[in-house]
Amino acid sequence: MGFFNKYRKMVSVCDGESKPLSQMSDEAFANEMLGKGFMVLPKSNYFYAPCDGKIENIAESKHAYTITTEDDLDILIHIGVDTVSLNGDGFDSQVAEGQKIKAGDLIAIADLELIKKQGLESDCAVVVTNPEKIEKLDFNYGTVLGGKDTCMSFKISG
Repeated sequence: MGFFNKYRKMVSVCDGESKPLSQMSDEAFANEMLGKGFMVLPKSNYFYAPCDGKIENIAESKHAYTITTEDDLDILIHIGVDTVSLNGDGFDSQVAEGQKIKAGDLIAIADLELIKKQGLESDCAVVVTNPEKIEKLDFNYGTVLGGKDTCMSFKISG
């Protein structure tokens, strides 16, 4: 029974500043229409897995990734706001669909300068798209190191 009460964690996807998801300019994320999570204002071009799991999907434009954890949580990592419009320019995926990953593994490199030159925001959302599986959520906001610092801790329902 103790196993189910154990807290799980998600680490930052990049170096930067973690903030509440409600501060994203994209209303779908800010209003938690896609799920619960956090955002990071990136200060580096390197993006890491926030948790252990399997890469389920990589957007054709390489700006978004979905991961399924062993607890069957579905995690969406979305780099930037409206960055799908770049059609993959400035994004270099470091993983493949079906690949097993560990928290802190490099999953993508994004050219933040290119994103900003196109007039887009580089804010990165990390969202649990099936939050009904989570019993309790706690967030740690502030300066974070990608792949290292915990941004969210939670308990799985059950």
